[in-house]
Amino acid sequence: MSIKHIETLMYNPIFFSKIIQSFITGYNKEVDLKTIFYVLPIVMYKDARLRLNSARYDSTIYSIFDREKIFDEYGVEFNSKFCLNQIAELFDDYATFTKQSIIILCNQNKIILDKNIILQESFNYRKTPEKIREYFKAAHCLGMILNKVDRVEFEDFLEIKLA
Repeated sequence: MSIKHIETLMYNPIFFSKIIQSFITGYNKEVDLKTIFYVLPIVMYKDARLRLNSARYDSTIYSIFDREKIFDEYGVEFNSKFCLNQIAELFDDYATFTKQSIIILCNQNKIILDKNIILQESFNYRKTPEKIREYFKAAHCLGMILNKVDRVEFEDFLEIKLA
């Protein structure tokens, strides 16, 4: 299989639309459009996804992203917030996919795009195949966590600002 085919499968906007739908389900209220552009880069980043999959209903951005992690190969500790700052470079890479995913969700009547995005149909990540469930669960947990803070606090915490 060529790299182009692998990229087509890996960066599939239909798959990404399910990740975004899972996020909005976890967010459980109207969400502003700018917040949606944080979802894919964070969920697709392995360290963040693993941390989000360990989240509980009472987790916060501080309890999930402000912990130390030891990288065994080097014996060095890095703060997860530091690691997440590295994903700032990925935002541009995922912007087009995020837009395509929003269009797909609108066309499928899963969301309504108004001043904010309104979920029309929930997504149950528990009913997805086990091999890809971690992506949907991470998105759902990210939604639950971001529901508890406003976007500005989240941006300040991660020291990331989208233009």
